[in-house]
Amino acid sequence: MGESKLARFAGAAAVVIALAIVNSAHGAEPSPDPSDVTGSMIGGGELSGTVEIDFLFNPTGSYTATIAVDGTTIVSQVENQGSAHLYLDTATLVDGTHQLDVEIGYGTDTSTVWSGAIDTLNAPQGGLPAISGSSAVGATLTASAGFWQPAPSAISYQWERCGLGGVACAPINGATASTYLLTDADSNADLEVEVVAGNASGSTTARSAPTGAIAGPGGAAIASGSANGSGACADARLSARLGDSDSETVTIGQRASVHGVLACDGTPIAGATLDLALAPSSGASATAYTEVQTAADGSFGYAVPPGPSRDITLTYSAFSGAATPTAVATLALRVRPRIALAITPSSTTNGHTMELSGRVLGGYISARGLPLEIEYREGRHWMIYTEILAQPRSGSFRWRYTFRRTTESITYSFRVAIPTSGVAGYPYAPVTSAPRSIHVDP
Repeated sequence: MGESKLARFAGAAAVVIALAIVNSAHGAEPSPDPSDVTGSMIGGGELSGTVEIDFLFNPTGSYTATIAVDGTTIVSQVENQGSAHLYLDTATLVDGTHQLDVEIGYGTDTSTVWSGAIDTLNAPQGGLPAISGSSAVGATLTASAGFWQPAPSAISYQWERCGLGGVACAPINGATASTYLLTDADSNADLEVEVVAGNASGSTTARSAPTGAIAGPGGAAIASGSANGSGACADARLSARLGDSDSETVTIGQRASVHGVLACDGTPIAGATLDLALAPSSGASATAYTEVQTAADGSFGYAVPPGPSRDITLTYSAFSGAATPTAVATLALRVRPRIALAITPSSTTNGHTMELSGRVLGGYISARGLPLEIEYREGRHWMIYTEILAQPRSGSFRWRYTFRRTTESITYSFRVAIPTSGVAGYPYAPVTSAPRSIHVDP
């Protein structure tokens, strides 16, 4: 009776952590007993791209399946359907021979599914092209291809002319060398270079950052062109907000909008064009660009399309020939996903197993899965009990726990959370599911 919830819960953890199922015949934990191993990972020969390994195992209980490359665990996911499907992106590995060990287990007990050496041979990876040289008509720009692994057998270049800010890029005819002589046609434009690195296994494309506006001959400033809006001036002020602030957090599916005013010494600038960039805070999506117009009173608005967390940048250039923007405003939109959670059964007795299952509803999850925290309530506080992974494609998850030391009738509350520190590469903000409860009798 004197034992707290936390003590009872932690004591139970020493006996079983969701992965234990009692063997009724022998009273012992069953072995995963993996068998029937198939998949491109074990096929032999040189491998490239994403490979897989599939196998069956004892279907009673949940187990952690891992792939270790050269002694370092690269893939880890929870399996509980009696079969496992693991994927390895060989493009993340240095080309050559690697030792792979595939294991499945619970607690400190593991079973080796497959162990062997593989040879990887992928298209070159990496590459951070860069441009050096004076950004003025008459000067020569030089492109460096960046570092690629493995070293490519062929590299090609394509220079592109873009609008200010690196938008609306188009290839420059004949500009396919590593150097480029700037001409009058490049005045007040940005330039980028696209590099394609290839070998017998394929090719990969990478793009440099834009140069910034190209000045006239000898670096002379370009004369101002036509005014951008009625009342345009070099001291224009651009104010923008998401709601009432320069940042806002919404739940996926909720609307978010940008609004603001463009003015010169308090006088509205009407009919001006603002460039707007939506850059995902992380993940695999590319930056999207659009334009917004100011109304007669200098105001503007923009409904942000559904998507992940994004950094929003609005840029105003008062004159078409400006080398740099006149005014810039930056905003931060953070989007929380939703976590659906179910707990079954809703009541049980000591010695029986509950299951938490659900799905993270949002978007992009990397191939390594999404770390989640299983939390339980202790008094007025939520305590972290363990971590699991949501599956990379579906976002689904499942976790089991067997009660062993419940000495009195009690109700436990659980929830699932994305860590408050966030997850690197995951373009959504931390969030918790609604809590779910289970009543346990001795």
